[in-house]
Amino acid sequence: EIHIMAGLDPTSPSNQGTRKPLSVGVTSPDFGDGKTTVSIALASSLAEDFSATVTLVDADFHTHSVGREYGLQGQEGLSEVLAGNVTLQAVTHRVTEAKMSIVTAGKTPSDPARMARSEHLTTLIENMKRANEYVVIDLPATLHSMNTPVLANRCDGVVVVVRAGHTTKQDLERVLHLLKDSNVLGVVVNRRNSAVPDWVRRTLNLRG
Repeated sequence: EIHIMAGLDPTSPSNQGTRKPLSVGVTSPDFGDGKTTVSIALASSLAEDFSATVTLVDADFHTHSVGREYGLQGQEGLSEVLAGNVTLQAVTHRVTEAKMSIVTAGKTPSDPARMARSEHLTTLIENMKRANEYVVIDLPATLHSMNTPVLANRCDGVVVVVRAGHTTKQDLERVLHLLKDSNVLGVVVNRRNSAVPDWVRRTLNLRG
């Protein structure tokens, strides 16, 4: 079960009619917090519930979780496009049952930091936005990758996924500090009960 503290509202008047294309990154403090699950759920909901055109991009070269989820392991993906070996169109997989497109991470690059800082990545995201209403990007876990703040800054907005019973207040504060130059849309709490932890509310309020 998840609870969205704040974030993207496709039903709001500003997002209806002629939608401005948006890129939304999804990250978390730690491995196993459920960010890929939330990335897939967000992309699927936008595509199926709001009839939006969506591309889900795996930018987590550590886990390659999106590719595994859709049976696309070993396929060329984002890293090969950034290296100039293939075109974006060649690695974009249409998932008919999910009503969206998928771009896997591809092979782990020898220099992920260089790729994260590549201006080519900015161009790729803009190209995907031209072809979609939403681009959802599964980012690495923030506390395990120095590239996440760089990648997050390439997105129009970022969602942070925390895990009840695992993520600490200090972890969330560290993540928000590392993402201070990005537009954090809100926090998704993976939880077992119905109560949102008070420290999550206080941390978000303190961030202002």
